[in-house]
Parts: sequence; C-alpha cells; structure tokens
Amino acid sequence: MITGNLETLDRTPLPAPLARIMKEVVISVDHWLAAPLGKANVDGLRLFTLVSEEMTEPARDRRGEFHEQYLDIQLLLRGREWIGVGPHQYRQEGASHPYPDLWFVDHEQTSYLALQPGDFAIFWPGELHRPLCTPGEPGAVRKLVVKVHRDLLLP
Repeated sequence: MITGNLETLDRTPLPAPLARIMKEVVISVDHWLAAPLGKANVDGLRLFTLVSEEMTEPARDRRGEFHEQYLDIQLLLRGREWIGVGPHQYRQEGASHPYPDLWFVDHEQTSYLALQPGDFAIFWPGELHRPLCTPGEPGAVRKLVVKVHRDLLLP
C-alpha cells in the first residue's frame, strides 16, 4: 500500500509505471471533479477509471475486499472517507466473488486511513482494503478509482 496527497506527489517515490499513471491519468482533483460519473477506458481492460459519488457507511456495514489482477489507485475528490486496511494475512477461502476480480471477506481491518480531498491510497493486487467507511455520520463522497492491470506494472 502507498498513501499520499497529490500536492506532495513529487516527494512520493513511486515505481516508474505508477509515477507515469499518476501524472498522465490521475492528473489532479479539479480534472476529475468535472468528469462524468462512470467508467472510462484509458487502455482497454488494462487501465480504466471509475468516477463515483457514494455515501460512506460505518465500517461494520462494509466488507473488506481485494483484487488479484488489478491494482487500485483510490483518490478522494470530495468529502471525507476512512479506508480500512489489513490484516496482511487473510484467507481467500470463503470469500464471496460477485464480480470478476473482486472478492469480499469478513475479516476485520486492523488500521484505517483518514482521507481528505487530494489524498490517495494505492492498493496492490492481493491487499485487503475496506473503502467508503466513516467513523461518524455517513456522508457523501466523490472519488476516482483507477484500475491498473498487473501486467502494466512489469518493468
């Protein structure tokens, strides 16, 4: 997992493929605030974006998730969000698999990231995360998720 803020991106060491995607696709909060909701292909199924507006929920009402084929870049555009992370050891057995490359598990998260607009979290394939959580009252958020196929991460 890598976390940071777009304002300090130049001080965040990233592998070259991710640095390029952050610069050329993620770009800025303002760029994505004006974008339409939904999916947009950048490089077919290898790289695409999802812009959504959703409500956060108490962590107990959300499930942990992971992906095997895709890395997630999650950028908060508006609102406040907590994302649960960990545990680092979990079992895939018993995980529900409702969509391609999306597994849900009921493991409790061990830590939470508090995101504000401009903050991002990058989750590698296999890293458990629980997005759209709130420690208090639910609230509206707008966010960008960039899905990067693991093949694009190879040197």
